Amino acid sequence: MSKNNIWSRLLSVRMVLRDVVYITYAVPAKMLQPLVPNALQLATVADHIAFISLVVLRSTRVRLNSFPILRFNYNQFNIRTYVIDPVSRKSAVYFIRSGVTSRFISLATNTIGIPWERIDLKIEFSRGKEPGNIKISGEWDGCFSIKIQADADPLELPSFFQDRKSVIDFLIRPLTGFSGDSRRLVRFTIQHPEVQPENWTLKELNCPLLTNLVEIDLSKSHSVFFLSTADFSIFLPPERIKS
Repeated sequence: MSKNNIWSRLLSVRMVLRDVVYITYAVPAKMLQPLVPNALQLATVADHIAFISLVVLRSTRVRLNSFPILRFNYNQFNIRTYVIDPVSRKSAVYFIRSGVTSRFISLATNTIGIPWERIDLKIEFSRGKEPGNIKISGEWDGCFSIKIQADADPLELPSFFQDRKSVIDFLIRPLTGFSGDSRRLVRFTIQHPEVQPENWTLKELNCPLLTNLVEIDLSKSHSVFFLSTADFSIFLPPERIKS
């Protein structure tokens, strides 16, 4: 086993993701290009359409593979888009902004080049006789609030994709992530099962952070997905990418 593989195994972080919400918007690629470092190429469909997503989740049982006794729980909020990995030429995720509720996790990730910010974020989940719903609120460059509800028509296919598998592969299943900017861009790999999220419906969204990044109508989402739980691993340390 190579030295790099040994470090990757020892420093890999394992966790269980719960109540994962994906809210995605389709926009002209030219609107997102300024948000992406020069080393990365936007992944597009229909020649010129790119996507930006809000992803909110609970990170639970977070632990280092080499020290599994110490565990953390925190909430996380990402704003991300989709790119082509210059190393593998496969689809990948670029994290435009990322926030977590743990001050320690924010400090730890920043020391290795992954700029996670400390934010306030509350997630409320309910499921009873009525359709399940999630309420999300907090503070991150302004107050934000989100409400989604279980979809009465779970088979509806989002636009620009031929089948459900292709949209899930594009928006949810990439196994490579990028973080940082053109001055310091890092690449890391992840591992998770082949998840099958549910279609949900956006009922309410107010997020100044997103609308300050790109001009979009928040009421017109491309897709809303919900994933109840998934095992997840991040392999560290990240690799530095030259601009």
